[in-house]
Amino acid sequence: MTSLVVVGANGLLGQNIIKKLKNRFEIYAASFEDEAYFPLEYVKSYTQLDITNRSKVVDFLQKVKPEVIINTAAFTKVDACEEVPDQCWVVNVRGVEYLVDASSSFKPVFVHVSTDYVFDGKAGPYSEEDTPNPRGNYARSKLAGEHVVENSNLEYIIARTQVLFGVGNKVRHNFVTWVIEQLTNNKKIRIVDDQIGTPTYAPDFVEAIERLLQKEAYGLFHVSGPDIISRYDFALKIAEVFDLDASLIERIKTKDLNQKAPRPMNSAFKIYKLINYTGWEPNSLTDALKLMKKELALSDG
Repeated sequence: MTSLVVVGANGLLGQNIIKKLKNRFEIYAASFEDEAYFPLEYVKSYTQLDITNRSKVVDFLQKVKPEVIINTAAFTKVDACEEVPDQCWVVNVRGVEYLVDASSSFKPVFVHVSTDYVFDGKAGPYSEEDTPNPRGNYARSKLAGEHVVENSNLEYIIARTQVLFGVGNKVRHNFVTWVIEQLTNNKKIRIVDDQIGTPTYAPDFVEAIERLLQKEAYGLFHVSGPDIISRYDFALKIAEVFDLDASLIERIKTKDLNQKAPRPMNSAFKIYKLINYTGWEPNSLTDALKLMKKELALSDG
């Protein structure tokens, strides 16, 4: 069985990777927290790992020497990256350097998760051929992380994704779970109608990565759902699928929020390359939300 290290295993993507791939790979999970947020029987081992600690990264990877590494770890609090740029850089760039350097002797396939924020959002939707123009510390750090992987001696998949949603234990709210919680509690929410993207269902992201690995399709891929939609319309669709009160959703503009970091206005992805290489297409947004509704019903018992 192929050995796989999942870095950032306690996050939304990490948990979904482990849940879906546990029977296909011998999984070694690593994350920043002291304990695993998923059933330990899903993995060969769990290791507490700070990717900004070079010696710990080297010790861990040299011991396991996996055939595949999937790095989902990142400093993703976009506005906080403006306040603590050094911390943002050390996680999103130095941490990637340490993982890559520690792997160079045994040469695993390195899967690295990146973001739509590498684009300025002025000319979306974007393909892999389009030139990045990052704005803000988070965006610049993620593009720099991509360059680390591209310049390594490893076979790699850089998977840019965006607006991830899904179910995980003890994970930060994603857009969908936040909207559900607010509307369920009859709270009014203000949602921008001028930010446009292609929301991504976490299990679909994992399916895409599994298929790319099976095909040995390496390089840069845009991995998202197929639907191009504004955040406001996305919120309306969530309300519709989960039978919640859409009248609580107020339409606003991005400038009304006074956010510290710049947001790409239209960073939607073209995913033709993914579809062509895998022969598979992610779920529509409506179908993905329906699947998530079933997932939540199961997790709530």
